[in-house]
Amino acid sequence: MSQGMARVLAADVPEADATLRDCLPGHELVFVRNLPQALRALRHDSFHMILIGMHFDESRMFDLLQYVRAMPTCKDVPIICVQCLEVGLPDAVLKNIDDAVKALGGTAFVDLREHALHFRSHCELLGRVATAIRA
Repeated sequence: MSQGMARVLAADVPEADATLRDCLPGHELVFVRNLPQALRALRHDSFHMILIGMHFDESRMFDLLQYVRAMPTCKDVPIICVQCLEVGLPDAVLKNIDDAVKALGGTAFVDLREHALHFRSHCELLGRVATAIRA
């Protein structure tokens, strides 16, 4: 792995892969699709950042977040929860999800849907976090 390149665990559905790759060019993304795969990867490898999608393993985002925060080896790893696909939830509900993510020890909840108001700045946030980790 080259200098400045972060190793990122990306726990989400395949439909989110392109968006996550676009937001983190030059970083190594390791994709997992369900909770057992994610836990196996976390036990056997180290990651600089963890992304968890809302749709991960039939909406088990909060489950994985809690497991990760309980792992001593991941206590300082930034965890960013993401929304890449449409869910049809009002903004107020999404704000509550952000609050819940932070209450459970996550770093942030960001909206990466292409038409989202803050898509570009959220994408840049992922890049800044990944780059800062490797600096």
